[in-house]
This record gives sequence, structure tokens and C-alpha cells, in this order.
Amino acid sequence: MQCQTVRCFIRARGVSTERLTEVAVAYHGMAYIRTSRPKTPVIYSSTEEFVLGGSKVLRESGKDSVTIVTAGVTVFEALKAYEVLRNEGITVRIIDAYSLQPIDQSTLLAAGHQTGGRIVTVEDHYPTGGLGDAVSEAVACDDMSVERLAVRAVPRSGGSAELLERFGISAHKIV
Repeated sequence: MQCQTVRCFIRARGVSTERLTEVAVAYHGMAYIRTSRPKTPVIYSSTEEFVLGGSKVLRESGKDSVTIVTAGVTVFEALKAYEVLRNEGITVRIIDAYSLQPIDQSTLLAAGHQTGGRIVTVEDHYPTGGLGDAVSEAVACDDMSVERLAVRAVPRSGGSAELLERFGISAHKIV
């Protein structure tokens, strides 16, 4: 069960953390920002804007075969997978769904239609109540296939790369 008045954001890096904190403070209600620990590359400029209910299309072409929707630390895994797939001649769209609640339904529907209704979600969260559920609900009105890559076992200690691989949410597993 989701609380519709709580706003949930998942940040990818420092700039998005700063901007999403501003969005959360401006919202008159409860807001939650998920963070992660790995050191990751900078993907947003210091002037990048983030809005409540928004997302960022990070990679796209006119010939994308699937949409990969991700957030937080798995954004970087999706970007690595994008490079591997591109080198194999496969084009995919990458969306950073930084606003989980509310989610950017219009961008998801447009991307889904442009990629033949094929969507893959990648998240460092259990499959229930996370990004996969939010995306599935957002595109349920249309005939789209949503494949969910998520943590499906009890978490344990380990290095970031090891855990991403173990739980099936690494670039290797996305490909």
C-alpha cells in the first residue's frame, strides 16, 4: 500500500541530491530521498533542473528497441549496459526516474510506445513497492511489457560491484 501524499525521490549523484533536496523542501508534505554509498561519475551539470514528478532521458535514438528505466546507483549500471549494447548494434533508451512518487507517466508512456512497448526496470530495491511497481502501474493502461530487475534476496554485506552482480542489477545482468 502506498501513501499517495508522500513524495519519494531517488538520487543518482551529488547534483541530483542537492536539487531533489530543494524540491523536497518546497513540497508541503512528507518527502523521502533515497541515497546510496558508491562513488559514481558526475552525469548532471550544476545547473540541471529537477522537478516533482519528473525524469531525465539520458540516452535515446530514433531506433531504440527497449526502454530501460532506472534510478539511483543503478543509473550508472544502465549507462554501462547502454555502451555494451551500442557496441553490439543494439540501441536502447535510458531514463533516470528520479521521482518515484509521483512518477513521470507521460515520459514513460511515450518511451514505451516508441520502443515497441518493451520496458525494463532496474533498481536496488525489492521488486514490491519500488520502481518496477511504479512503472508497471504508470503504463498499465497500455499494452506494455515490463521486465523487472530488482533485489530478490536478503541483502548482505559486500562491495558495491559485488552486490550489484549478486542481486542481478549490474550492467552485465542488464545486457
